[in-house]
Amino acid sequence: MKNNLGSAVVEATLIIPVFLFAMLAIYSMCRCKLAEGIIYEAASETAEYMAEYSYLDEPNILMPGMVMSQYIDNKELVNESIDGGIKGIDYFGTITRDSDNYVVLKVNYTLNVDIPMMPSLSKKRQIIIKQRAYIGEGEDNGKDECPDEDKYVYVTDNREVYHSSRNCTHLKLSIHQTSLKCAQNYGFSPCEFCGDKAENTVYITDEGGRYHSSKACSGLKRTVYIVKLSEVSGLPACSRCCD
Repeated sequence: MKNNLGSAVVEATLIIPVFLFAMLAIYSMCRCKLAEGIIYEAASETAEYMAEYSYLDEPNILMPGMVMSQYIDNKELVNESIDGGIKGIDYFGTITRDSDNYVVLKVNYTLNVDIPMMPSLSKKRQIIIKQRAYIGEGEDNGKDECPDEDKYVYVTDNREVYHSSRNCTHLKLSIHQTSLKCAQNYGFSPCEFCGDKAENTVYITDEGGRYHSSKACSGLKRTVYIVKLSEVSGLPACSRCCD
């Protein structure tokens, strides 16, 4: 019996460190993948923003750097996972509008994978997103002016209205941090996804009526689609951006 007990102790002594190491390694890699997903989503939003402003005669080449940081949701995670943090992201090779009227956004960064008891691993990554430039009706190769139903508009998953601008405040949520007590005093109700986990600090928006325990809650996200107006016939126009 004593021999069996001793063997179990030795096995546990050998296995537990290996198990903890494996769990920490998986955790570190998952965080890096999550950071990459956040960067890709921000890059997609930035490409759409650039495409919307491509009607300018000389689009600003500095636009990606000025805009993309606003679309990065979890800045703390990105700063931890990327060499140099958000400032370490560069946009070398980006084309604000090519000869075919496309925006080509190139996002370059170095991903750091920190695994316990191992040297930090670095890997250079690049995201390339090609987006059709919105240069206005009738300006592409001298074609006739497009009818209104062929212009591009923006919709969300719920498709309650369509928007003429990607920067409409109904699409770009202004998120504020406040106390749970303050949110309740102003009549905010708990989010159906994360409200039951709320503690002292919560997040609210200018447009919504719910408070959230996490800034990463899906209730604070807006998935925006670019479609032709003819594809959403019957939807009313947004009262804020379609005047």
